[in-house]
Amino acid sequence: MTAIRQRQKQRLLVAMCCGIASALMLPAGLVIAYHSVLNSNTGTNVNDIKVLKILETPVALLATVNDSKEITTVSVIALAGGSLGGTIVSIPAKAKAEVADGEQPRRIYDSYIDGDPTAFVADVEGLLNVTISAVGILNRDDLLRLLGKVGPAEVLLDSDVRTTTPDGATLTVAKIGKATLDTLSLVSILLAREIDQSEAARFNHQKSVWTAITNAVGLGLRLDAANINLLETPLDFDGFMQRLFAGPIQYWQFSATAVPSGVDNPNAQDMFSLDSSEVTMIMASVAPTSITGSGVPGALSVQVDSPFNDPVISREIVRRLVAIGFDVALVREVPGPPSDLTQLRFVDTRAFSELDLKDFIGDFDATRTSERAQGIDLQIILGSSFVKFFKDNPDLPATTVVPSDE
Repeated sequence: MTAIRQRQKQRLLVAMCCGIASALMLPAGLVIAYHSVLNSNTGTNVNDIKVLKILETPVALLATVNDSKEITTVSVIALAGGSLGGTIVSIPAKAKAEVADGEQPRRIYDSYIDGDPTAFVADVEGLLNVTISAVGILNRDDLLRLLGKVGPAEVLLDSDVRTTTPDGATLTVAKIGKATLDTLSLVSILLAREIDQSEAARFNHQKSVWTAITNAVGLGLRLDAANINLLETPLDFDGFMQRLFAGPIQYWQFSATAVPSGVDNPNAQDMFSLDSSEVTMIMASVAPTSITGSGVPGALSVQVDSPFNDPVISREIVRRLVAIGFDVALVREVPGPPSDLTQLRFVDTRAFSELDLKDFIGDFDATRTSERAQGIDLQIILGSSFVKFFKDNPDLPATTVVPSDE
């Protein structure tokens, strides 16, 4: 059962969202989720309410492990809904895990113990609030087989890549600058870990490799795409990667901030925290049917449509909606230009009647509609009024109560 279906079972309130193909754009023009996540052709009509299907966007976990049995890179693969390809999202291996009250702070890296991925996978799911459908913990031989399908790729590195071997020697894996590297070199960069080197120094190397791979794949490798069922979640990790490589791939790397020594990092480890608003924004864009939500009983599920090509604006609306207590289930960038006033769309008046949003998002126009998407209670289409409001009011209202993760 997908996360969207779980929410459907828990709640009957739903709301409309339009069927325009969605994309989350970066300032450089990179499309993060260029696929139609809403399918009006598979929608149903019940009591004159049209329900649009959110196409499946399953998630796999891809981690690499070196000869010293250390996790060196962590990424999640979100497949595009109803099409080939998808998105690779990188996470620092030493990102701070979400822990329960009373638990000692730890990194997701620390949860991979004696080759058992169970706790590690659970920590990644908890950090991103998603359900993972397949797992690949890949060693050198596994990576060579996987990336051998891609072939050589042009990589631009911002510094030399070095690694410490099990016997303590330090080797240079790749040099700073631009070069076309073979599969063995690409794999060696992903597996490289130098003793006492901060994760921050390694993270850009990973970005360089995955960016090179996505560019090499282009519009898709010539694989056996005809036998791929786009309406079903792949049964295993190999199936995920086959579908990913058969279409265009986008790449995102989460921003991360070093956690200083203190209560959250009592042992002064090399540890990094993610921006929770960015995490929600990206996962709600590329993997909406895999999001598990906050778990807060009665939390309304919201879709955000932004006609702005600006992830700063998308992140800000997500930050404010989460502070109110909403579950942000879907984020899309839609064709512009934006309207002057933010638009709210809802089907059931009860999903909207008691909401007081103006202190968080500014002025808006609310309208009842007869079209809805599965699992969504409220649709928000951002207007210019929101951009002006949050720039004039950068801080959240003092009465904000951010919901607990429990």
